[in-house]
Amino acid sequence: MDLAGKVTVVTGGGRGLGRAYAEALAAAGAAVVVNDVDAEAAGRGVEAITSAGGEAVPVVAPVGRAEVADRLVSTAVERFGRLDAMVTNAGVLRDRVLWKMSDEDFDAVVDVHLRGTFTCARAAAVRMREQGTGGRLILISSPAGQRGNFGQTNYAAAKAGIVAMARTWALELARAEISVNAVVPVAATEMTKWREEGAWLRRPTS
Repeated sequence: MDLAGKVTVVTGGGRGLGRAYAEALAAAGAAVVVNDVDAEAAGRGVEAITSAGGEAVPVVAPVGRAEVADRLVSTAVERFGRLDAMVTNAGVLRDRVLWKMSDEDFDAVVDVHLRGTFTCARAAAVRMREQGTGGRLILISSPAGQRGNFGQTNYAAAKAGIVAMARTWALELARAEISVNAVVPVAATEMTKWREEGAWLRRPTS
């Protein structure tokens, strides 16, 4: 795969799967905007790419709000001249069983996963349609969105919604030659590690 001359944004790109996506895109030749809420993680992701000869720049901000999505796209355009792909990977967990889940637990997860995917994809689609050369939206879902998962009402709902948005946007953006795919990966990352250790029974993630 040759992505020389292409420019991508990866949200949540400082660690875990997001960093793996960012590094793979860079290895194929793409310039990458590495977004993360953790400045150190974003910096490490950028350093890993540039030390290997690639091009990358960090943007430290939590996804969800439209202004953050606009900033990610504008950074790609200002630094590298265009935008060809948006990978919406950023996420958080606030696991609770239904009768213990607060409004805040629900909203925090939906805001990052579902709204963050929506705002970032919308900003990317606007730019790609203006460029007139097509593009790619790659939305990261989860098996929890397909099957459900104990203690994850918020996460499962958001991840199922991402798949539904992908199907809808694929129809809407086909004429502009912007492809839309939802990816459902299975992997052990820092975000899921605490669940494996049983910590989700005691506390939410920070």
